[in-house]
Amino acid sequence: MTTPVRVPAAAYAMTERELEEHVRALCKDFGLAVNHFPDSRRSWLPGFPDLVVFGSAVLWRELKSQHGSLSVDQRRIGSRISHAGGDWAVWRPQHLFDGTIGRQLAAIRQPS
Repeated sequence: MTTPVRVPAAAYAMTERELEEHVRALCKDFGLAVNHFPDSRRSWLPGFPDLVVFGSAVLWRELKSQHGSLSVDQRRIGSRISHAGGDWAVWRPQHLFDGTIGRQLAAIRQPS
């Protein structure tokens, strides 16, 4: 039996935009290059991840609020990236609070 994960109330209040700002700040602190792709629904590749983070590896990340859901296009693109060997995942505010995002970014930080 698994223990339920406690999600801080602040995670439920955080918007996707606020999460992005925190992630950008962490990327800057770790010396990582990050590119944000605005609303991909109007692009040539609907569902493209919100962020691509470059370090010793590349992370493809879709950002969602705590209750946000993935579109069919986002699931499709995520699956294609993963099947091609890419590191694709969804980050939510709970991942900021539990340290997941910081650990994943630290893992691809390049030595200075």
